[in-house]
Amino acid sequence: MPRTIAYAMYNTAMDHRYVQFGCGMCAPETWQNFDAGPAFWLQSRLPFLTPLLVKKGFPPYPKNIHYGDVIKGLPVPPGSADAVYCSHVLEHMTLDEFRLAIRNVFSYLRPGGTFRLVLPDLEQLIGLYTGDPTPAACSRFMQESWLGEMTTPRGLRSIPTAVFGRARHLWMWDYKGMEQELTDAGFTGIRRSTASAPRAPSGYCNEGRVVILTLSLPKGKNPRILFGAQRSRYR
Repeated sequence: MPRTIAYAMYNTAMDHRYVQFGCGMCAPETWQNFDAGPAFWLQSRLPFLTPLLVKKGFPPYPKNIHYGDVIKGLPVPPGSADAVYCSHVLEHMTLDEFRLAIRNVFSYLRPGGTFRLVLPDLEQLIGLYTGDPTPAACSRFMQESWLGEMTTPRGLRSIPTAVFGRARHLWMWDYKGMEQELTDAGFTGIRRSTASAPRAPSGYCNEGRVVILTLSLPKGKNPRILFGAQRSRYR
């Protein structure tokens, strides 16, 4: 299982509300799973298109996913979630959308609840670029950061991109930038961990701590950060 989605699987307590948005194909049975991607939107709104989409290479989504846009607001009662999780979602938002999203997440969490998120590490990507003396460094950076387009999408696959425009990264983050944004949104206890630290302690949703994990990935894989933030018990 990819490390970047493993955290979503740590829920065995049925009496807790754990929420994931932008879930894609990872939809644990004991979580509330939401997705607002174009392929899922088409399958959920126009189910008769599902066989055609699957034939064209789009995945058939699990049945326990609900359509939900965290920017507009998820159907999650305020102060009800023990934990909220997302992986590779926030970098696909504009800055103003991102700020709306994390404030919505803050409102869903109970006091002391945990928000964990995984996204590309801009600082590490820039480090790879500046440390690469080859002529391909620029193109490699654009590819690995998902900030550029190599080709113009055509055919059926071009429709979701044209309508929803979420395939590329719209705003990238490093640790200090994300830390400030989370702080401004009301989150507390933000810290960075290391790849050698325990990655998913038992009961992490109630641990009252935040873990920010820089993943060490094999050569050729993009660096990613696991961020986390806690809603203060006094807000």
